[in-house]
Amino acid sequence: MSKGLYPRKPFSATHRENLSKASKGNKANLGRKHSEAENEKMSEAKKGKHTGWHHSLETRNKLSQSNSGEKSVNWKGGISLINRRIRNGLEIRLWRTAVFERDDFTCQKYGTRGGKLVAHHINNFSERKDLRFAIDNGITLSEEAHIKFHKNYGFRNNTKEQLQDYLKH
Repeated sequence: MSKGLYPRKPFSATHRENLSKASKGNKANLGRKHSEAENEKMSEAKKGKHTGWHHSLETRNKLSQSNSGEKSVNWKGGISLINRRIRNGLEIRLWRTAVFERDDFTCQKYGTRGGKLVAHHINNFSERKDLRFAIDNGITLSEEAHIKFHKNYGFRNNTKEQLQDYLKH
């Protein structure tokens, strides 16, 4: 049975029999090997034929340049590079390790030790620049708990009260 939008009804026994009869004896070209001459002829026929749409290298370069950097519709003044440097930098790695060690590598929601852990910022990383590397502004959550927190409370304007409410329930 198909799981698409329109479920298929099973074929009737008569219909299956008719399909079987129609396909019997119809073995034209099944497993047929072409001769060397036929292969060469088919190969020659395909040469120079356009088999799919491909941009030239020059066009691909122009397209790449036209939608990158400041020309991109997603340009936000170059903040991505700064955020990437901060989020992948030494200071954030030290902060993350300190939060994990303080919490004994244990998820504060489920109490599980180890596994895939996330050092969650209690007050948002992007909104509270002064608290980005404050160990008191971090808590250890499992990846699952972290995803559920953000599903419930979103990604902006997160507060300590929201986290306390989340940890209780």
